[in-house]
Amino acid sequence: MTGRVLVLCGPPGSGKGVISKRAVARGMVVLSLGDVVRSEVAARGLEESPENVGKTALSMREKQGEDIVVVRLLDTIEEALEEADVLIDGMRQPEEMESLKQHIPNVTVLAVSASEDSRSGWLSSRGRGEDGDIGDFSDRERREWAWGLDVLMAQADAVIVNDGSLEQLSARSDEVLESLGF
Repeated sequence: MTGRVLVLCGPPGSGKGVISKRAVARGMVVLSLGDVVRSEVAARGLEESPENVGKTALSMREKQGEDIVVVRLLDTIEEALEEADVLIDGMRQPEEMESLKQHIPNVTVLAVSASEDSRSGWLSSRGRGEDGDIGDFSDRERREWAWGLDVLMAQADAVIVNDGSLEQLSARSDEVLESLGF
């Protein structure tokens, strides 16, 4: 294993996608835990809606363990580490982190935060099927914070507060990735 792992955590709409794009520009491989859930939604023949994504994420964890989303990515992570550093986008649960660290002990954590009002507005214009309306946002907020997102964010080696423009977030992302050695 030659690469290193950077876990990116933060609430929905906080700017993880922007940071992930900056990581790709730096030569990192980005693997999304949300993509694992969206893939499961598709495999079940369901439309990508806030309700279906949320229910699928919950049922995956209930039936297969709280760490199932990261477990499904472990082989891909290990393969990618042979070639590059890896950013894991969208970790939500301490159990996922524990499972990851059993396989890859040296993990760096980057958290991103933004106000609830900003995130709600950004999500409404993002265009993903899982984003929905303000009621869906509130449901998603409750679900994802209940999974222990705050515990993961408290473990962060660095935090980006996304309170400016897209350009400012991109520039700050590059600064923080550089400071963390990525």
